[in-house]
Amino acid sequence: MTCPSSDNSGLVLRVEDLAVAAGGVEIIHGVDLTLRRGETVGVVGESGSGKSVTMLAVMRLLGTLAITRGKIEFQGRDLARLGEAELRSLRGRELAMVYQDPMTSLNPLMRVGAQVTEALLVHGVAKEEARQRCLELFRRVGIPDPERTVRAFPHEFSGGMRQRVVIAMALALRPALLIADEPTTALDVTIQQQILALVAELQQELGMTTIWVTHDLGVVARLVERVIVMYGGRIVEDAPVRDLFARPQHPYTERLLASLPNPADESRPPLAQIPGRPPAPGDHDPGCPFRPRCAQARPECTTNPPLTRRGNTRAACWVPVEEWVR
Repeated sequence: MTCPSSDNSGLVLRVEDLAVAAGGVEIIHGVDLTLRRGETVGVVGESGSGKSVTMLAVMRLLGTLAITRGKIEFQGRDLARLGEAELRSLRGRELAMVYQDPMTSLNPLMRVGAQVTEALLVHGVAKEEARQRCLELFRRVGIPDPERTVRAFPHEFSGGMRQRVVIAMALALRPALLIADEPTTALDVTIQQQILALVAELQQELGMTTIWVTHDLGVVARLVERVIVMYGGRIVEDAPVRDLFARPQHPYTERLLASLPNPADESRPPLAQIPGRPPAPGDHDPGCPFRPRCAQARPECTTNPPLTRRGNTRAACWVPVEEWVR
């Protein structure tokens, strides 16, 4: 398993030198990313690392934020330059997103079934077919008694049930690219497993490309093929999942993994912590953004390192793993 090559065959998404600004202050700094048809990629990092903003930029749903440079090429079209009408025709039908907060993702004045069928109707699906598809989607995401619950309003559902409706809506048109931003946060463990299995099944059935944005490294370990680690609005590591867990190539990744509890260790030692705090959005320190918190920092780290190849991995670090202080 390797990171993507320069071969363009099967390419679904290519992001090049993407920068996003808030109020004129750059908060995403030159992100490069490629995904191929059927690939499953995890995006991880602390809160504020830029994961969700990068994904919202791909969807062109940034609100008051602005893309200041870069290309977002989706199936041969540059989303960064498409008009709103063209984007609306793509969203839902070819690319879809499950958002973090199910409590604000649904219209409180519309029945949940109507919100799912609306997504189908606006893309040309006949009314009766849309209704039947909605019922089937509710069944597949684990919503009980679909014939009754499609007529409910969002306030009649728990947070977990609302998230299942949001997931059903995102999957309704079987998109080529699904971005799932913490999609199982509000769900209990049993339903979480059902949702993960459902998306994996649809991905295999449709050849759907999936991006999982998550803090749960356990989900990453068993679900994705490749992991992208973000810190300070930048990608600091991009690696096949097995390589990342076995031999991380960036000190930040190594510290994230070290903070995981070991269920086999009966002594229950204190969890490892990363000292300090992440950089503030818009911090323009010219050095490596992780330098103030990094035990491996050297004088050369005052210059920001590029992503460079280390075997199957790309990492933004000047210090070889063999020279790390343990």
